Amino acid sequence: MSIKRVTFTSGGNKLEAILSDRGDRGGAVICHPHPLYGGSMQNNVVEALEEGFALSGMSTLKFNFRGVGASDGVYDEGNGEVADTIAACGFMTDFLSSGARLVLSGYSFGAWVAARAAAHAQGLEDLVLVAYPFSIYDSSELKAYKGRIYLVGGSLDDISPLDPLLSVYRDLQAEKWLKVLPSSHFFSGVERELRDFVHHMFGPPSETAPQASKKD
Repeated sequence: MSIKRVTFTSGGNKLEAILSDRGDRGGAVICHPHPLYGGSMQNNVVEALEEGFALSGMSTLKFNFRGVGASDGVYDEGNGEVADTIAACGFMTDFLSSGARLVLSGYSFGAWVAARAAAHAQGLEDLVLVAYPFSIYDSSELKAYKGRIYLVGGSLDDISPLDPLLSVYRDLQAEKWLKVLPSSHFFSGVERELRDFVHHMFGPPSETAPQASKKD
């Protein structure tokens, strides 16, 4: 495995990222929470997602949206950030061998951005969304997505409440899984459970069995 800092371009902005190369069994792109509230790729949930994919033998790309850290540009209310995510998926697709599994994941604001970008990411098979703020942001793009969807919520989350999550989950027509953790919006203290959920979902079948609710 190798870990290196890389850059890619989105809308003329050079964005900073960290690519962890674990071969081309598959790759996961990870979107961080809201830039205006301290969100960056250096976040406990982003790191838990990254660790879960790592345990599953997948390469990962976490990156800073425009205007965050050393990434060029300024916050763009989600629109530019969608373009950043599409560019990140393109970077990962180019890195992987043809036909390798591509997963897009995100936390909070990053989950909303990931769902909006999903329709434009070539070869995307799976969406992993943690604490999607259904009570704040529209969910029409998510409901239109035809790939596999994995939703994670916190039972004590007052920013992304559980009831809207459960309501949207029931309406999803895609293949779907749901994991509810005993947590607030920030998932402090349950990072290991989040990591293990991702590992259960994406690790080789011989390693472990899925531990989540699933409804077709």
